[in-house]
Amino acid sequence: MWQEIAAILNDLNKVYLQLIELGTKKKKALVTIDMKTLEELVKEEDALTKKIRELEQKRQKALIHLAVENRSIKQDTKMEDLVRMAPTPQLQQILVQLHTSLSQNTAEAKELSEGNSLLIRGAMQAVAYHLNRLGGATVEPTYGQGGGEVVSHRKNYEFDA
Repeated sequence: MWQEIAAILNDLNKVYLQLIELGTKKKKALVTIDMKTLEELVKEEDALTKKIRELEQKRQKALIHLAVENRSIKQDTKMEDLVRMAPTPQLQQILVQLHTSLSQNTAEAKELSEGNSLLIRGAMQAVAYHLNRLGGATVEPTYGQGGGEVVSHRKNYEFDA
């Protein structure tokens, strides 16, 4: 069972490394506004997140099996405490390395995701600005009666011409 947990953690690390690489590519696609590449990357990202979900479920099942075998393992047992219960020092060391690596990889993937979200929001604001400029809509620097933004419209084009 311990080897299964180590294998699952190793697989999770591999998938998170792929997700990090994909996040880097996604950032480049967002910066260059390469929508075709971005569309492909989003599909790949969906597949990777599905794989992460599946591996996470396997990890939880393996931990439940360990908890059945060892009653000192509880639902809220931290990984650091769990590692100390591994049968051999070598396995303990492997689990510590895998856990440390996984923690770093998940943090890096989260950071990339947050940065990409910021880029997406900025791009959406730029698109909205240009669409409003073309359509003649502007948001006033004041709020209306209901607390919402005041939007005024003007004609930029003579449609009857």
